[in-house]
Amino acid sequence: MGIDVISLIIFGFCVALFIWDKLPMATTAILGCALMVIFGVCDFKVAFGQFSSSTVILTIGVMVIGAAISETGLAVVIGNWIVKVSNGSERKLITGTYLVSAAMSAFLTNSAVLAIFIPILMGLSLADKNLKSKNMIMPIAIACVLGGASTLVGSTQQLTAQGLLEDAGLRLFKTFDFTPVGAIVVVFGLVYCLTLGRWLGNKIWGNREDNGDYVLPEIKTDYDKKKIIIMALIFLATVVFYITEWIPLAITSTSAAVICIITGCITQKKAITSVNWNIVGRLAGCLGIAKALEAAGGTVIIANVFRAVVGTSLSPYLLFCLLVLMVFVMSELTVNSTALLVVLPIIISIAPEMGLNTFTYALGITLASGCTLATPLASSTLGMSMVVGYRFNDYFKHNIILDICSYVIIISLVPMIYGLTV
Repeated sequence: MGIDVISLIIFGFCVALFIWDKLPMATTAILGCALMVIFGVCDFKVAFGQFSSSTVILTIGVMVIGAAISETGLAVVIGNWIVKVSNGSERKLITGTYLVSAAMSAFLTNSAVLAIFIPILMGLSLADKNLKSKNMIMPIAIACVLGGASTLVGSTQQLTAQGLLEDAGLRLFKTFDFTPVGAIVVVFGLVYCLTLGRWLGNKIWGNREDNGDYVLPEIKTDYDKKKIIIMALIFLATVVFYITEWIPLAITSTSAAVICIITGCITQKKAITSVNWNIVGRLAGCLGIAKALEAAGGTVIIANVFRAVVGTSLSPYLLFCLLVLMVFVMSELTVNSTALLVVLPIIISIAPEMGLNTFTYALGITLASGCTLATPLASSTLGMSMVVGYRFNDYFKHNIILDICSYVIIISLVPMIYGLTV
């Protein structure tokens, strides 16, 4: 048995474990890297070298910055400002919180942003019977997911795709390559949540107990104003450097994280514990598995099978629609990075000989993986929102129409903006 076949068997085994979801995702990904080395598919450097990649370092920095924003109280200041501006109106509160959550999620960890706003909105719903937490938190979860998909640094699936492109020596994403289409999806999501989504929400959970099993944590009020100002300046400077890319993105995020520690916005201990090492391990492990699969020739087999099934006469646009749909469906049921690991290597392999623009396909596929909302399995952010009492099928009933519309937006605008052929 050749190493290419062995690599595929290990890859399939890891995908099955991801779907089974009984082991932590980082454990599965690291196990896959170890098996690649044990069975001679690749050496240690190939499988585990991705743990020091710029993509992983960038992710860690983003998480520390997000934790510092919460630790200094800047997040509470933002939340209180939104509440004041909304003046007790649920629609205004949803609009303001949605826009701010989407903007913050474009640069910070999505689940961390949602974690900031859940206790604020839950506290408001407990204090004012005219405000219903379920009506507010579902839109904010949607904002966090869609906002996170609209920039390179917003979510791990973009960084996973970036790592795969980097390993293949292809054109890399810039910070805001996702934004032209992602921002349209974000705005459409807000309109949906204020209109059809609001009507559906009232029909789905209108008569249900509002708070679920959520226990409202105590929110601090004695924050250091000086640290809030310092943190705001650090965050604004970080965004500027993300936009201009005067220095590599990984250096920007790590430098900002270190400055947060030096200035006392967060302690080193809290910075370390704030990093979601499960996400970091999953990202690095998945990139390592993909690198090993490519080195062994497993991606070539996957591409050949896909080519045999689909054929070579399919138009570039129909191929794009098919791949985006595949990722949409897979990302609803498993980790979106897993969907990318399956689908993105296919287009990386077949694009050159078919004269296709790999960058466009990769961008559309990656954006699709980050816009899935119809199940709480689609992202950890949606899963977190279940604590306020949503049921599994609430997400499908409320969000499937939004998913379909997002799919149409992606397959319409991405080819138009970037072009499908070289």
